Amino acid sequence: MMSTKLQGERAVSATAFACGQSKEIGVHALAESLNELAAAGAGAVEARVHIMIPDGYGRPRLAAVQKLIEKACGARGVTLIFLEQYKTPAAALPLVSVTCTGTAEYTDRVIRPGQDIVLTKWAGLGGMVRILQEKEDELEERFAPAFIKQIKEYAGEIFAGEELPAARQMGVSVFCQVTEGGIFAALWNLAREAETGLSVDMKKIPVRQETIEVCENYRLNPYQLMSAGSFLMVADNGRELARELTGRGMKAAVIGRMTDNNDKVIQNGEEIRFIDRPAPDELNKILGHTKRGE
Repeated sequence: MMSTKLQGERAVSATAFACGQSKEIGVHALAESLNELAAAGAGAVEARVHIMIPDGYGRPRLAAVQKLIEKACGARGVTLIFLEQYKTPAAALPLVSVTCTGTAEYTDRVIRPGQDIVLTKWAGLGGMVRILQEKEDELEERFAPAFIKQIKEYAGEIFAGEELPAARQMGVSVFCQVTEGGIFAALWNLAREAETGLSVDMKKIPVRQETIEVCENYRLNPYQLMSAGSFLMVADNGRELARELTGRGMKAAVIGRMTDNNDKVIQNGEEIRFIDRPAPDELNKILGHTKRGE
């Protein structure tokens, strides 16, 4: 995310990309970009969209991608000021780039050792939704219709909800969206920004059973799977924050705390491991097996 100082406030912008054969790829790019601005407290948001398609990509599918982007912008009060399409032989898969811009007040991002780490929603959820959208035919052969329907109902969770303004009212100033590389990458980036360590209890990280089963089907690690719409928050009293958000009908859980060293520790029962530098997102394994389509 980029930030430019203005008088009394700052201009912020965030760019996100999504590729794949699903007609919902533009919605996912919009969600990730828009969520970054929401984390900064930005209002009056505008969006610029670029759609790059390979040769031979069907016009009906392109029109569907564009229509869903326009619909999502309208539903969230985002002004779509630019949308352009490009055809390029260099693209193996359709790619959508979304840049959202807005303005926000200045806030200090305060991260101190001893503060709690709170995760909203569920790890890997957004990636699970994307897998279904790319591989629905395969998953329908493997899982019951009720299971598929449940995953589809999670599609709206990729957008930030009222949890961000609610947490901001409680004094939270640090928000980190769980995107590329999943919860492990988000934790590593959080510790790097804070220049401290962290300690997380893996058993406390919320993961939907549907996510676990979809990941098992493709041999993926749900903790390295993107989840746009889920956020890490750093708070002085994480239990109070999680309790307040949960009381308002929002999923939140304390999963760990910041520490006064440089170790990035994940504890799973008696097993202890250290978080490495972010690995490629597990979704890439799915997209790598996605063929071109019309």
